[in-house]
Amino acid sequence: MRTVALGRVLTARVTLRIAILVVLVVTVIVVVLRPTDVPAFRAEGQPVALPPPGRLVAVDGDEFEGILVGLRGSPVIVNVWASWCTPCRSEAPLLARAARESPDVVIVGVASRDTTEAAQQFMREFDMDYVNVFDGTDEIRNRLDVRGFPTTYVFDAGGDLVSTVQGGITDRALAASIEEVT
Repeated sequence: MRTVALGRVLTARVTLRIAILVVLVVTVIVVVLRPTDVPAFRAEGQPVALPPPGRLVAVDGDEFEGILVGLRGSPVIVNVWASWCTPCRSEAPLLARAARESPDVVIVGVASRDTTEAAQQFMREFDMDYVNVFDGTDEIRNRLDVRGFPTTYVFDAGGDLVSTVQGGITDRALAASIEEVT
């Protein structure tokens, strides 16, 4: 009886290991086979003045791109967030602190898939006194090809997208991103 139970445990462990291996192999295949000819996002259009920090300003896709065009010459970190997003709550204090401590980098928040009231409350709660815009039409989210919340985009001073962090950004990853573009 004990031998049968032990055999079942060992079979379950082997099955679990095989399942994990299959998931890893599929993940690697998906990453390797991802199309590489997809152009990276690059803002186009006429420069638009930066909205006032600490306030939530509704903008459309063209205005958002104009803001990024107007920021050329400065490194920019764009963070797409939502008030209901748990990882967004974890990273919000990190971004607020980075905005205060890294004046050479412009941080722009994009509230998306949210209500203005909830987004404004979120900004107050986390003392987000840097520039934030509201994407009420999903135009910005679609242009950036956001796959989930939060997503952080790092642009160099020339306006080129140099990295993307999907999911919550850590203090270490944020510092590395800032260092990468300054």
